[in-house]
Amino acid sequence: MFRYWFLTIYVVVSFLKSMRHLYDHELTDPRISYTKRMQLIHEHAKRFARGCIDQSGSVMTIHQQKKLPEGPVIYVTRELNPVTTTLLIGHLEKPFAFMATQHLFRYPILKHWLKKMAVIHQNQTDERLLEEAKERLMSGQSVLLTEKYRVLLSESLAEEFDCPLVPIETSGTDHLLTGKIVKRLRPVNVDIHIKAPVMISDYAQKRA
Repeated sequence: MFRYWFLTIYVVVSFLKSMRHLYDHELTDPRISYTKRMQLIHEHAKRFARGCIDQSGSVMTIHQQKKLPEGPVIYVTRELNPVTTTLLIGHLEKPFAFMATQHLFRYPILKHWLKKMAVIHQNQTDERLLEEAKERLMSGQSVLLTEKYRVLLSESLAEEFDCPLVPIETSGTDHLLTGKIVKRLRPVNVDIHIKAPVMISDYAQKRA
């Protein structure tokens, strides 16, 4: 329970400190390229996300099969929840856009950071989700999608942009935060498996 309260304090203090970064010159200067600005923004997000995982005392192990190619990729994972999303923000190599539910945009400071990170509103039509994902890839930003959107988004985007798909698997996160009423943060062994990037034709054969 003490770890959970330390995490809560860390999150609150980090968000308060992040206010001075929200309007940093490097994060708002229009002369800086979109790709460079995303890298700077995600560096802030990575430090915050890694700090959250560190508060649990967990041991992180990353298994990466191959070096990722230059340019944007489409990360594909089985499912996303707040813990897994935080984990991947802190430890995936490329800055990426992901989907978040509408209620997360109601929190003032968090809302600004989600917008800066080009997070996609999940509560939209399938057509609009596809268009926003296209915009991120065209700008040079990677995208993280779940298996739920494999056919609708992942495969169609990979085919249109000739962009590699990178399957991601995580384990250990289910036991990181326990308790329905009294929350407990437990130290666990967490693994991230970053599979070799595959093109759409190969990916379709593997999933068949």
